[in-house]
Amino acid sequence: MVRVERYTLEEVRDPKLSAALKRWYQLCGASGLYPRDELGFGKLIGSPEIMNGRSAVIATDVDDPMNYVIAYYGGEFNVYENRNFVARRFCDFPDRETAEAMVRCHREALEARQPMAHRIVAPFGGVDVHYDRLILPTVNKDNRIDRLITLSEELSRET
Repeated sequence: MVRVERYTLEEVRDPKLSAALKRWYQLCGASGLYPRDELGFGKLIGSPEIMNGRSAVIATDVDDPMNYVIAYYGGEFNVYENRNFVARRFCDFPDRETAEAMVRCHREALEARQPMAHRIVAPFGGVDVHYDRLILPTVNKDNRIDRLITLSEELSRET
């Protein structure tokens, strides 16, 4: 069973996620929305706190969130036998419950139009992985959210 708890950005305690969140606001200001067309990904890639480590970029330019595409994945999360999900959709995940939980979290960030933080416990290959995740939105020239950058930090594993 997947458990998801949303918590406030002020409650982010992990040093890596805190550093990334601080950098995010330095890059995009108080709105928390990164204007990708103006800044490109260059500034993000130059910010190792954001694009290095356990990160993913989710393309949100389709109507059905189950068809959101993982456009980039970096770092080692070592789940699903460390399979690569780049260029695959949420509906391609082997576990439907996990995919639906991911979609709910990403939809929250889309609707709020601001960064979100979640604590998640999800089963991957018979192991419950506990992790914290930030979801950071980018906007295009039409001011629509077109990408969600996720940063995750594993807390523990239980068999």
